[in-house]
Amino acid sequence: MDKSELLETLEDSHQELIEMLEDLPEATLLESGVEGDWSIKDILAHLTYWEGQLVTLLFQAKSGMPQPSTVHFGSESLDETNARWHQQSQDRSLEIIWSDFIGVRKQTIRRVSAFSEQELQDPQRYAWLGGKPLWMWIV
Repeated sequence: MDKSELLETLEDSHQELIEMLEDLPEATLLESGVEGDWSIKDILAHLTYWEGQLVTLLFQAKSGMPQPSTVHFGSESLDETNARWHQQSQDRSLEIIWSDFIGVRKQTIRRVSAFSEQELQDPQRYAWLGGKPLWMWIV
């Protein structure tokens, strides 16, 4: 996938999800049980936290860090990370979570735009990706 396709995919997939959710009543977005006991609000917060980690990873990669310091490379399990983030987001309003969800994608697109085609495509450029090109990590 080249850079323009990647950026288009990021924009289109995000817009599709926004369009699916934006007209739902607030009560529907807050109702638990969508995934386990999680609500749509909880899932949006979850997606936002993970995409925020991607933004950090992209910043660190572009800065030349040999090993990014995001949760992807930490000692905490994914389940522990997800549970911690879920707990942290419980008191946040739907309005703030929605705003963060919209904003984080803008940051992702800005960070991806800063990479050259070569930086996104070269499977050897970032050793911590285990032979995969950066665009695959982003997708």
